[in-house]
Amino acid sequence: MNSSPANNSSNFFSWKGIVLQQDERVLKVGTDALLLATWLPTLIKNPKNILDVGTGSGILALLMAQSFEDSFIVAIDPDEHAVQLARINTGKSNFKNRIRVDQTGLFEYETSTDQKFDLIISNPPFYVNHILPAQGAMQTAKHAASSPADWMSALTHLVDKQAYLCLVLPTMVTFEWIREANNNQLFCNSRMDFFSFPEDKQAKRSLLCFNHVLDTPNLSRMVMYKSKKNYTMEYATWLGI
Repeated sequence: MNSSPANNSSNFFSWKGIVLQQDERVLKVGTDALLLATWLPTLIKNPKNILDVGTGSGILALLMAQSFEDSFIVAIDPDEHAVQLARINTGKSNFKNRIRVDQTGLFEYETSTDQKFDLIISNPPFYVNHILPAQGAMQTAKHAASSPADWMSALTHLVDKQAYLCLVLPTMVTFEWIREANNNQLFCNSRMDFFSFPEDKQAKRSLLCFNHVLDTPNLSRMVMYKSKKNYTMEYATWLGI
């Protein structure tokens, strides 16, 4: 979902006091990041070390710094343009001393650090062995050269034993990601599914939160639109729009 309920001009994005510069070479802020950023503070309290994998413009890193006042965020992205943009955006923010942006991919980072994190967040690329979704920034951000199995293996090495891994994904691919998480002894303890319209049988997006505790997951759902371009009251209130 790339449309956003916030002010989203061609050059700037603003939401809840966060203002970002945007760039045509970097995937623009979409609803996915806002869903994850709104959900996480309801689940997790005071993570100290947060890893943002695939930071793009830096939106999730900034929102995590805003929500968790005692946190330090490491934001990584392999794309040079994304890193330059994220550094500009975080450098202009009130949180610049609590966010570090590194140009590196997940697999490079996983093999170069011994650090473990209290919380790892990502809106990961999810097209694997599919037709590429588009050209340019969309293709780079959403098409994965590596499988969910590779991603989960690397993420597991970076997450602390008492920590959380939280992802936003298209619902149609969640089964594979959950299976690979389970193979790495990570279990979905909370899940929130978003349906576009009340009559929809299949959710559009899913928020997944994993940890090392095998327990009955907390499941929730929400409908985004009551009709085309008209949000449901529940969704508008939840997202604060």
